[in-house]
Amino acid sequence: MPMVRRRTVLRAVGTVTLGSLAGCSALGSSRPPAGSLRFDNKDDLPHQITLRVTGVGSEPGDSPGSVTGDTTAPPSQRNLMTSTSISPGDQQTYKSVFTEPVWYGIQFTLDGREPRDNAGTTRFHPVPPDSETGRLMTGGVGESGDFTWSISSTENTGSFES
Repeated sequence: MPMVRRRTVLRAVGTVTLGSLAGCSALGSSRPPAGSLRFDNKDDLPHQITLRVTGVGSEPGDSPGSVTGDTTAPPSQRNLMTSTSISPGDQQTYKSVFTEPVWYGIQFTLDGREPRDNAGTTRFHPVPPDSETGRLMTGGVGESGDFTWSISSTENTGSFES
């Protein structure tokens, strides 16, 4: 029976361990982390969707999309704006766009125009106080061409994990 060297065994165990950790990481990353932004187009036409942060605060305000209270969010989060052109039937997810544990005032535009009846105005908190899950913001176009937004939960709290 051939003799196996200690270094060979340790190298093999290290490779197997590293491979199993990589596998766990890949499985755990299938859900976007809290604070991610998704654009979704269920319409038959391409669209331009823009998200602009209108304010940051420590709590939600009284009117739709308003926030109030002082926070320490950096200027990059206070002036956040992103836009994308999205093809019919396409979905794009951007991880960890909202990086601070604050309330964000949000204004969406669709093809350069604000949706009717303040439909593009809302507020968002990536991990609201007293919540065990994080949140993901989605802005999109429905099958009828109308703008929609939603906030869904994600168990991947990402950088907000305590």
